[in-house]
Amino acid sequence: MNGIASNPNFALDIRQAQAAGKLSKNAPLNQKAWETAQGLEASFLQTMLGTMFEGVKGEGMMGAEATGQDAWRGMMIEQYGKSLAAKGGIGLAPQIYREMLRYQESAPNVAQRPQS
Repeated sequence: MNGIASNPNFALDIRQAQAAGKLSKNAPLNQKAWETAQGLEASFLQTMLGTMFEGVKGEGMMGAEATGQDAWRGMMIEQYGKSLAAKGGIGLAPQIYREMLRYQESAPNVAQRPQS
């Protein structure tokens, strides 16, 4: 999905969120759900950062009329979003993770559904 996938520290991240009170103490460790939640937070942050950079004209090392500047800026914003989410973000990932687990627990088991 993104650069956050295959996070070897997912269990530590979840335990830190539990210690901070962002997740219940008995929340299960689900690596795929946690990585998906972080990916969604990163995507949200990328959108927010992209909006912030919309009015910024090319300056600095790339100059005012640098070729490909928008493409590089897009990649920079993508990495900013991933980095922010991986370092704790703004607290969306624990909420998304909690809701994913809640939905998963309440959804009927697919194997038990009648086939039509």
